[in-house]
Order: sequence, then structure tokens, then C-alpha cells
Amino acid sequence: MQVELVAVQARIEPEAYASAEAFAERTLALARRAVAGLPPERPRVVAFPEAYAMPLTFWLEAPPEVTQAPSALAAGLRWLVRLLRERPGALLRRPSPAALYVLRAPEVWRAYHSAFARAARAANAYLVGGSFFAPLLDEEPARGVYAPEPTAQNWLAIFAPNGRVLARVPKLRLMPEERKAFLKGGAFGPHVVTTRLGRLGTLICLDAFHEALVERMDAAGAWLLVQPSANAAAWSGPWSADDAQVEGEVWLREGLARKLEGRENLRYGLNPMLNGRFYDLTFEGRSSVAAPGRYLALAEEPVGDAIVRATVELPAEVAKGNL
Repeated sequence: MQVELVAVQARIEPEAYASAEAFAERTLALARRAVAGLPPERPRVVAFPEAYAMPLTFWLEAPPEVTQAPSALAAGLRWLVRLLRERPGALLRRPSPAALYVLRAPEVWRAYHSAFARAARAANAYLVGGSFFAPLLDEEPARGVYAPEPTAQNWLAIFAPNGRVLARVPKLRLMPEERKAFLKGGAFGPHVVTTRLGRLGTLICLDAFHEALVERMDAAGAWLLVQPSANAAAWSGPWSADDAQVEGEVWLREGLARKLEGRENLRYGLNPMLNGRFYDLTFEGRSSVAAPGRYLALAEEPVGDAIVRATVELPAEVAKGNL
């Protein structure tokens, strides 16, 4: 059985985050482009980058003083001042350094869920949504969408081809910048999901560079490892850990192609990457589809939109259990 693996490399376009409708249109267009021309009967996995949906917290229905702020920190503070004027008791009830994410989360989640559910259905794909910063939300009839804890994580949702959420996956190992942004690391749990295509594993960006976490993916029986990423460094510039080395060269050398080597179950990797500017941050990265020791497909440039895809054989032991 053949499966299409598709990494959506996406550029941040500020106008796409101004409204729920604009975000849905942008996401749907990328999803349709991701599967254009593929055999309709062939199953596919489509993945969006880390932090693809993060600007929604700042730009969704945002006033000019927020969109025109000089930095993400300034934008966040301006949002908080506005929210405090509108809802003065909100922070007193649940004080938290992650208050902006908590207060904006229900509105952002509705836009996120609607856009990616539509995209999964349109692409007829298992779809790994781009991550955003928010509490790990829940929903029940009496309370609607709510945050069980007033903390925020970098997390994403995985959607089935019918648009239903299969799992909500948090990032486990955070960068220093994420901690400074008041994010909290998640707990291991929903990172391997069982589907009609077998077990799919997801580790967000830095998580997939940690050997112990990749081992857990392999031990849990995942044949595919999806690594949504957002690299806030120049691809051709010096590596953050050693300026004698080049960022992009280290990324490809130490990335999924190497991490897949010699595994019991893991066979393929999917690494969609974000690029573009978000206030004072700039992201670059070449998206890829990997096999052990090699890249099956690689974006030509570390900037701009790109669809990176490869046709692979579902591992025989997995296919036998799903035919």
C-alpha cells in the first residue's frame, strides 16, 4: 500500500490572521495545494509547521496598536491592557503570567479548529495542524470551551480525514525563548495516535532532536514521525550552539534522516517548516520528507511557501493489519 507524505512549508502572511475567515481561506488553499494531482484513492498524511497558527493570538481581530507594535512582547502587553479594560475581573479570578494566551484561547481555538477541520476534509488526509500557544483546552456541554489550568503550552491538534480531532499534542522540551514567553512544557501522552494507517508519531520541533523522545516514538510502534518546526535563525547563518557551523547544515545532518537510522519501527519522517517575520522574530527552514539516512524530498529554499511530498510504501507489517 502506498501513502503520500506531504510537508506544507508556509510563510507567515499577516493578513491571513486578521479574521477567522482569512485564516480558513489561507489554510484551505495550502491544504488543497498539498494534495493537488495526487491519486484520490491513495491515503495521505499532510502536516503544517510549528507556530503556523501562533499569530492568531496576536492578530485575530486585533486593533492597530497591537498589529503595529515593535515586538511580540509589546504587542502582548497592549492586548492585555485592552482586555483588562474590557474584562477587568478576568485576571483577578485566574491570575497567570500566561494571561494573554488564556484569555484569547477560546476565540483562537474556534478559528483554529474550524480551519483545520475543513482542511482535513478537503484534503481527505490525516492532517497535523500547525501549533499555537494556549492552554491545553477542553470542552464539555455545561462549560463549552474552557482552560482546565491557567497555563499555556505550545500544542497542536491532529485531525482525521473526516475533520474530527484525534489528539491534542503538546511540545515537551522548550526553547529558552518559549520559557520567556511564559509557556510550560507538556506531558508525554497523545504523541502516538493509532489510525487506519497504523501508528503515527508527532514530536514538535526540538522534541524530535531528543534521543529519548524518538526512542519512545519507536517503542510505541510509530512508523512515521512528524516534526512540525519553526526555526528562528538564518538557515545559512551560524548555528546557535556553535558559530563555526552553519544552521541549515546542522539541521539536515542531525535531523530526521539521522534520527530514523536503525529503528525498530520508525521508517519515515515529515518535517514542515515555518518561515517569515513575526514582529522581531524571523523564521527560515527547508521542509523535508526523510527516510533512514537520506531525504526523499527537500524544499529548494528556506523561505516562501512550498509543498514537499513523497510517495512511500506503508511498512508491510502495518499494511497487513490495515488491509
